Amino acid sequence: LVSAVLAVPCLIWLIWRHRKRVSSASVIIIFSGKRKSGKDYCADLLMSLLPNAEIGRLSGPLKHKYAEEHGLDYNQLLEATDYKEKYRADMIKWGEERRRKDSGFFASLVLDQARAPILIISDARRHTDVSFFKKHRKCVYVVRVQASDETRTARGWKFTSGIDDAESECGLDDYYPFDFVIQNDTGCELSTQSALRQISLVAMQRVEYL
Repeated sequence: LVSAVLAVPCLIWLIWRHRKRVSSASVIIIFSGKRKSGKDYCADLLMSLLPNAEIGRLSGPLKHKYAEEHGLDYNQLLEATDYKEKYRADMIKWGEERRRKDSGFFASLVLDQARAPILIISDARRHTDVSFFKKHRKCVYVVRVQASDETRTARGWKFTSGIDDAESECGLDDYYPFDFVIQNDTGCELSTQSALRQISLVAMQRVEYL
C-alpha cells in the first residue's frame, strides 16, 4: 500500500513532465534565408528526420490575419503562386506595421500553438524573431540556408525592388553567429541532407537532456 501511495505522485510527475515537453516546444530550430534559397525544403526535410517535431511558420498567422482583414483567400496566400506574389509587397508593409506595435506578435501566436517538443520555425526574417524565441526558450538553434543567385534564379527568383531589399529579406543578413549554415545550391543535395541529419541528432539529444 505504501509503495502504491508513493508511486502515485511519481506517476503524476512523469505525466506532467511528458505533457510539459509535448506542449512547450523545449527545443526550437529557426531557419532563415533569402527567397528561393530553400528554407521550406530544408524545414520539411528536417521534419521528416524527427519523430517528435512540428513546423511553425511565422507567415502563417500573418497571412491569416491579412487575408481576414482584406477579404482574401488564405489558402492561396500559403502557396507559391502568382496570387500570393500579387499581394506580397502590401502584405509585407501591413506585417511591418503590426510588428512595430508588437515585435513578437506573430511569433507568440506560433509558440502558443506549438505542441511537439521540437518546434521548427521555417521562415524567420528579423532579429526580433530570433530574440523572441531565445527570450522564451533556453534551447534555440539558428540555421542559415544559403544559395547562389544562379540557383535561386533557376528556382524562379527575380530581384524585385521593395521586396528583396526590404527588412523581410535582409533583416538577418548581419546576424551572427548562426549555429548551422547550409549551402543549398543545385548539386549540393547530399551535403544539405548531411547537415540536416546532424541538426536532427543535436535536437533529439537536447530533448532527451531536457
